Amino acid sequence: MTEQLDLKAFLDALATRTRAFFAEELGIAVKEPLYHFDDVQKLDLRHLTAILSATGQLKLYLAYSFDAALIEAAFAAYTADLDIAEDERDDAIQETAGDIINIIVGNALADVAATGRAIALSPPIILTEAKSVMRHRGAKFASAELAAATGSLAIHLIGPGELFDDALEYVKE
Repeated sequence: MTEQLDLKAFLDALATRTRAFFAEELGIAVKEPLYHFDDVQKLDLRHLTAILSATGQLKLYLAYSFDAALIEAAFAAYTADLDIAEDERDDAIQETAGDIINIIVGNALADVAATGRAIALSPPIILTEAKSVMRHRGAKFASAELAAATGSLAIHLIGPGELFDDALEYVKE
């Protein structure tokens, strides 16, 4: 997917930063990740998925896909000091997922940044439907599965980015 960035190191940095963020900021303990690099044929996106596209030396999509129970627990912890109206709750949960991916990915990129051009990130896009993405047409997937008592989360690296649109559908040739 890229020559200048070690994807295994990047995925490990994402998982490490995710575990630290969930523990330190949300009070949610997350177990050691399970990694999948070369054998991933299908990505199963969960209840809510936050997606960023990366450009520059890194041309791929990053997806944080949450079980419903885990994003609910993360939302409750993240917004504990805020008064959120019930009719704004769904939007606030989506904003929480976007905030989480922005913070973690920014920090993980700083951890593994190679010298050279900067990596630009898009604003997060939120998918609110479970779906599957099959691997074909030269696509490459790498994933880390993280589990907590309240649910699980998958971190997916999907590339090359030009094969997909922002909903992780293959672009027509």
